Amino acid sequence: MLRLEGHFGEDEMRAFLVAHNAAIDAFRGADYRVLCDIRELRPLSPEAAAMMEKAKHYSSLRKNFQGSAVLVASKVVAMQHQRTSVSGGVMSTELISEDEAACERHLARIRRA
Repeated sequence: MLRLEGHFGEDEMRAFLVAHNAAIDAFRGADYRVLCDIRELRPLSPEAAAMMEKAKHYSSLRKNFQGSAVLVASKVVAMQHQRTSVSGGVMSTELISEDEAACERHLARIRRA
């Protein structure tokens, strides 16, 4: 699970990208799913969004990545997140929703082929 809140500038997003990739590597091939809570995240700058896309792409390349669920509150943030999920290669296994229970159900059943 990860939670992003507030405003992320380029430096903060760069630090997130490094921490994200290290956390993924720490799974050492074990299957994983991601619950991402961005209900309190403000819209990202184009540069920060590009780094978020890189984090998603990093996961999409891992055979052990099974899927993700994203909790949102803002329509703008949801649209931005969807765009980076499509271009990052994870949208086919992702649910973006305001409904926490729906996200939990999605993670319980998602298995990437």
